[in-house]
Amino acid sequence: MPQHAEILSLLSKCHRLIVPDPELALRSVEEAYFLFDDCKLNDVELLVRITLPYARLLFSFGRVDESLAVLFKALTQAALCSHLSVQEELLQEIALTYYTLGDYQEAGEYWADCLSQDAFSDVAKLNALIGMGMIQFAHGHIEQALALHQRAVSLLNSQMPAVLHARAWINLASAFFQLNQWHESQHALVLAFPFAQQAKNQEFIGEIYIYMAKIALETNSLDVAKQKLAQAKASCAEWRWGDILQQLLHGRIFLASQQVEQAIFCFKNALEKASELGFAQHMMDAHHLLSMAYQRIGNKELAEYEYGCYQTACIRMNMPAKACDSHTMQGLLSKPAPSLGMLHCA
Repeated sequence: MPQHAEILSLLSKCHRLIVPDPELALRSVEEAYFLFDDCKLNDVELLVRITLPYARLLFSFGRVDESLAVLFKALTQAALCSHLSVQEELLQEIALTYYTLGDYQEAGEYWADCLSQDAFSDVAKLNALIGMGMIQFAHGHIEQALALHQRAVSLLNSQMPAVLHARAWINLASAFFQLNQWHESQHALVLAFPFAQQAKNQEFIGEIYIYMAKIALETNSLDVAKQKLAQAKASCAEWRWGDILQQLLHGRIFLASQQVEQAIFCFKNALEKASELGFAQHMMDAHHLLSMAYQRIGNKELAEYEYGCYQTACIRMNMPAKACDSHTMQGLLSKPAPSLGMLHCA
C-alpha cells in the first residue's frame, strides 16, 4: 500500500530530525498522523508508533492539550482492539505528561492502573513503579521513593530495552542524591550511562551529566560541576525541558562562584521557559532560587516577592515550603531546592 510506505518514510524523517530540526520533525510526524487518519488504516501498532513522537513533539512546543488529545484518541482505539502492549505504552505516556505538568494525582491514577492490571507486562509494572516513585519523590517522601525505585531496578532483566535500564538507574540515582548519598548516586549514574548510550537517548545522557554536575557541586568540586554541565549541554542541543534544568544548575554554579547577577539571569531565564511550557515544578524551583539570590544581594523586597511565589507554587502542588530567611540562607545556597523531577526521570 503506497500510503503505508509514505507514512513510514515520514516517520523515519521525523526521527532523523528530532534533534537537528524539531519543528520540521513535528511537521513530518503531523503529516504522517493525518495521512494515517485519512487512510483509515487498521494498524494499532503503527498508530502508536506515530502517536508517541507526535504527542511528545506537540508537548515540547507547549501544545499540551493537543498532545493529550492524540494520546487519548489512540488509547481508545487500542482498548477497542484489546491490544495490551499498546495500551501499556499509551498509559505510561499519559501518566508522564500529567506528571511533568505537576498534576501528580492524575499521573498516579494512570500508573496505579498499570500496576493493577494483572495482564500487563513486567515492563509496564516497572515503569509504573518508577512513576509512583517519582510522585513520592516530588512530595518529598524520599525514603518511599527510594524503596519504589529499588523495587523497579530489581525487576530489570536482559530482555528489557536499554532505555528502560537507563531510566530505572537514573531515578534510583536521583533518590540517593536527595538523601545526600553521593557515592551511591554516582554509582547508579555510572551504571545508567552505557544503557543511555546504547539506547542513543541524548536526553538521558544529558540528565546523567546534570546529576553528576549536581553531585560535584554538593561535594565542592566546582570545576567538575562546570565540566559536567558543559557535557550535558553538548549532549543534547535541542532539549527545551532540559534547557530549563541546565539554566537552574548554571545559576547555582554562578551562586557558588559569587556571581549573583549572572545567577539571577539564569534563574529568570529558566522561570520564563518553564512558564511558557507550563512546567510547574521547575517554576517553583526557579522562584525559590531567585528568592535566595535576591537575599544574597540584600534586595529584601524582591526576595520576599519571589519567596511568596514559591510558597504559592508549593501550595498548588501540595508540597511543604522550605524556609528562606537570612538565618538559613547560607545553608540553603549550598543545597538545591527540591528537585521535582524531569520529563522521564525524577
